[in-house]
Amino acid sequence: MTPRRLVAYGAAALVLAAVFAAYLKPDMALTLANQLWACFQ
Repeated sequence: MTPRRLVAYGAAALVLAAVFAAYLKPDMALTLANQLWACFQ
């Protein structure tokens, strides 16, 4: 495997772990959505 492919797999695993963590804490997703919405008001 090339180092570039290893970095790509590592990044994909990190994103999947972040999504899994977000599903464990739905209030965090709501807080982030509210903060994002506040930027446009």
